[in-house]
Amino acid sequence: MIKRERLTMKTKWIWLGTLGLMVTLTLTAIADRPYVVMQDGRRVEGSAIRARRNGDVILTTERGDLEFARNQYREAVAARPQLLDQAQRALQAGQYDRVVSELERIVTEYRFLRWDLEALALIGRAQLGKEDPDAALATYNRLFQLNEAWRDNPAVRWDYYRAMLGAGQLDQLERRLDAIVRDDERSEAARAQVMRGDIKRERGRPEDALMDYLRTAVLFEAQGAARAEALYKAGTILEELRDARARNMFRKVVNDHGDSPYARRAQERL
Repeated sequence: MIKRERLTMKTKWIWLGTLGLMVTLTLTAIADRPYVVMQDGRRVEGSAIRARRNGDVILTTERGDLEFARNQYREAVAARPQLLDQAQRALQAGQYDRVVSELERIVTEYRFLRWDLEALALIGRAQLGKEDPDAALATYNRLFQLNEAWRDNPAVRWDYYRAMLGAGQLDQLERRLDAIVRDDERSEAARAQVMRGDIKRERGRPEDALMDYLRTAVLFEAQGAARAEALYKAGTILEELRDARARNMFRKVVNDHGDSPYARRAQERL
């Protein structure tokens, strides 16, 4: 009797696990179906989608092909390309040339279907990884021309600012950072304060940059990521100035922000 009951329970768990897997696969398939969002917010789903060069899209549905002019829809989305995931993994591995090549294919093949925009954002990041800020800046401007709303994407925003910094657009960048420090919430203001220091350093004013980094560490103590970066960069300047306090800065990064990527860099300098 006990053995039979155990078998029944085992069968039940196998059945539930299989059902859960089926539900997951079904939800994934639904989430990955192409769709068009109309100007009034209605969503029309299909099994395939393609775009014309002028932005009109054709959505294949159970009722046949439906065509939407560019001014009729708010967004058109294809199923997420596997090539995008492969490119993201290559980006994490530092294979920047491969990333740019693969992502440019997505930009071409998924024009007007969302993933061209995702691909452009990743191309810009890869170009930053290659230390080519001018190319990255051109890529981000290309992205914003296609969709201005991407300026407000947090990750893209700060990558774009890094590109501006590297490309020497310091005056424009400084005005943007001043506005963020004045008006934005504290985590954004902390990042802007650190980058203010980067601008001063780029202009050959290390002592002024040091003050911005130290100011960040004191005024934004709760913003751990920005504080770790500020302490590390303060340490590098003090090291350049042959100031013994540099080691104290690096120790603070390691002790207070051990999970930060700057902790490993700081440890190497101790």
